[in-house]
Amino acid sequence: MSSRSSKRNSSSHSSSDDSPAHVTVKQEELVEEETKNAYYRALVGSPPTLPEIPVPKRPLRPSSVSRKYLKVLRDFYQVPEGVKFRIPVGNESARNPLQGFFTCYEAFFTYCRMWFPIPGAIVRALHRFELSISQLSVPALESWLGVLIASYELGIDIGPDDFEGIWGTRPTGSDGYYSMLPKKDIAIIQGTTSNPKSWQERFFFVRIDGDSVEEICLHLFPHPWNFNRGNTMKTHCLFYHSGSASC
Repeated sequence: MSSRSSKRNSSSHSSSDDSPAHVTVKQEELVEEETKNAYYRALVGSPPTLPEIPVPKRPLRPSSVSRKYLKVLRDFYQVPEGVKFRIPVGNESARNPLQGFFTCYEAFFTYCRMWFPIPGAIVRALHRFELSISQLSVPALESWLGVLIASYELGIDIGPDDFEGIWGTRPTGSDGYYSMLPKKDIAIIQGTTSNPKSWQERFFFVRIDGDSVEEICLHLFPHPWNFNRGNTMKTHCLFYHSGSASC
């Protein structure tokens, strides 16, 4: 009797697993995963892989960035081999990178999923706002990249006028850093990340070349740090302009 009961339970369990509803859920999950892979391919040219790479763990000291840690970041976020990282030495600061390099924050990867080469639309927008990329807050870059991705999906070219028409600058609590807030009655990207704690302290340098920055816009990058940009949120005018493909 015990054996027959066990068989009935096993048969019932197997039948439940193979029910139409269960199979439909599995199929939907498979389709969703394939859609994500196709979307990723359209953006960066290759589907996300699942190698045996550990999730990046921050060093014990927040401001410490080791070569080993940068290698894990590179592997995990699939940074192209030609992009060269450099760890800070001595008294080098985020505001004063070595000649030929720009400052990049760990949070630009972990929160914004920034990719290389940095798109020309971002470079041109930075040039228009007269800001260095390392002056943007995490939500600011996240919003910019979100709108850029949306423009790819819609097949629309966006230029500096579009960025300036959508956003205004506002200094953050940290001297030299800026957030980007939508102009009046504009809501483009919602649910951006709040500023992670002490994100400015976890930085490294990236060599400026055709591998790290879209080559056609290299002459516009990087912009020196601008401490006089100020608050432009009082301006509510909106520009509609189709950005050109060149700088």
